[in-house]
Amino acid sequence: MPMVTADKDLPKLLDTPAKQAKWAKKLVAEHLGSTANRIDKPPMQGMFSRTLFATLADGREVVVQFRTEPLDVDAFKTAKGALSSFVPDCEALGNEELENAGAWAYSLARMPGKMWLHGVAGKGAEGRIAINKSLGRVFSKGYLADVSHEAVDTKLRPHLDAILASPLEEILPYKATAGSFARRLDEFALLPLWVAHYDLNSVNLLIDEKCDVTALIDWELSTPLPFGAGFGRIHTLAGEFTGGEFWMPDEFEVAERGFWTELFDGMPERIREMLEKRLDLVQDVVILATLLSCFFFEDGKIGVGQVTLKALPKFMTYRIPFVRGQEQPYRE
Repeated sequence: MPMVTADKDLPKLLDTPAKQAKWAKKLVAEHLGSTANRIDKPPMQGMFSRTLFATLADGREVVVQFRTEPLDVDAFKTAKGALSSFVPDCEALGNEELENAGAWAYSLARMPGKMWLHGVAGKGAEGRIAINKSLGRVFSKGYLADVSHEAVDTKLRPHLDAILASPLEEILPYKATAGSFARRLDEFALLPLWVAHYDLNSVNLLIDEKCDVTALIDWELSTPLPFGAGFGRIHTLAGEFTGGEFWMPDEFEVAERGFWTELFDGMPERIREMLEKRLDLVQDVVILATLLSCFFFEDGKIGVGQVTLKALPKFMTYRIPFVRGQEQPYRE
């Protein structure tokens, strides 16, 4: 996906804030059946769009995004079908002039809450614990189907094949592990299909004053995956990266165990019982996802997350609470 880190990364008819505001008002009037009384900048811009907040005459608040390639609206619809109010509605604001110039516009419902990055300030350990538990409750509603063969064949298998074929030196210590996972993909496909967010982080999670999750945003690169494959970085949300080093605060285990407990307790009983019989598979899929997250697959090529790479030897020893019992989360 092309990066949009500055206004000048957009076509000329959108390359200033004034032009973007003018187009946002025009598109809102054409598509949303109301006029925009006010246009504001968000507290932070993403890496793949220029975003504006619009307050409409009929009282609605929406987000208008300008991108340099089409957005997969179906990703939002799939996630919203399972997670309901935690996912914003998303629709294209089609315009031939914009698209001929290489830009696409979208409207999303403006979701309540503050970015985790900002909303957790001053909340300390209790805030981190509350967020992780709340996130588990949200994803407990993520069931989509009993098996996940298509997701394995279209997402996990090509990604693993690319890792195994990659000449990158950073991958060499992990190729044997990747190969063993590749041989077990048919087993992983027996896990339920689950909603998965491509990039769970402190910017894409919105929270309220009590540190309960109010929304998950930026679903455009997300696709459903076998249960566990969307949680490869969940344990990192209970910890922190500082100066490229990962460390576990005192509340780490309470927060991390809280996520998994709420996740399993909140899902349908039939699905929970199915997963409890396959916890070893879930464990292995979580580690597979950890590997895939570090060696990401975009535009047909493998890239390396340098911050995660430093912590990867430790992360690959992570065990979920239902497998490790009272032992430590990471093996020494």
